Amino acid sequence: MTRSALFAAAALLATTAPAYAKTASGRAPGLTGMWLLEAKDFGKERTLPLTDAAKKVQADARKAIEAGDVIGNKSCAPNGVPTMMANEFATEFLETPGRVTIVNEASPLVRSVYLNRTRHTEGLEPSWNGHSIGHWEGQGATRTLVIDTVNFNDKANLLGFIGVHSSTTHLVERYHLEDGGKHLVGEFTFTDPRYLTKPWVGVVHYKRLPQDAELWEYACEVGGGWQERFKGDPAGKAPG
Repeated sequence: MTRSALFAAAALLATTAPAYAKTASGRAPGLTGMWLLEAKDFGKERTLPLTDAAKKVQADARKAIEAGDVIGNKSCAPNGVPTMMANEFATEFLETPGRVTIVNEASPLVRSVYLNRTRHTEGLEPSWNGHSIGHWEGQGATRTLVIDTVNFNDKANLLGFIGVHSSTTHLVERYHLEDGGKHLVGEFTFTDPRYLTKPWVGVVHYKRLPQDAELWEYACEVGGGWQERFKGDPAGKAPG
């Protein structure tokens, strides 16, 4: 199935999502469930507050693409954060005591957000998803999940379609529900002293999928992987 077909099928599911009003106890619905990206606003590449070092990375990446290289997750590298949070594949949030777990259909790496910690674990190897701790702000329908993530590696597509991802990136996300729990809004604030001259903010909007929606199994490495699937497809090769 092609990328466009996958998106169309997921969008069709989204249109049948039931209403999520407050429960009988009066509590607003939580984040647990399946979500589909509706819109994202991370600005245009020309407006990014890039340092000279970042501009060089950007130029080198474009040259590689023009030369025919398939880079980033299109070569079956993990999506990583923040890319896994803003693609056309379904994303599932799971709330359990002390933790929020986030799964994306196109990412083989499950993301764990630790709610019972106030400091990041030290001495960890840098990773695609980084290390995330979080907490809740507010009460009821207005509560917001705040996620603080550091300890990224330098392997992801630095200037991909939504963000910066390097060993010096610090990402803070804020998620809140709207429209009785039918929609989820996430605000991303990136700081990176190496690649950004000032903080950069973006917003994503998700629509809740039906309660019986299920994650699809997506194995990028099977059958030649995305590198073969997107061979000759400019949209599949070029980031951004």
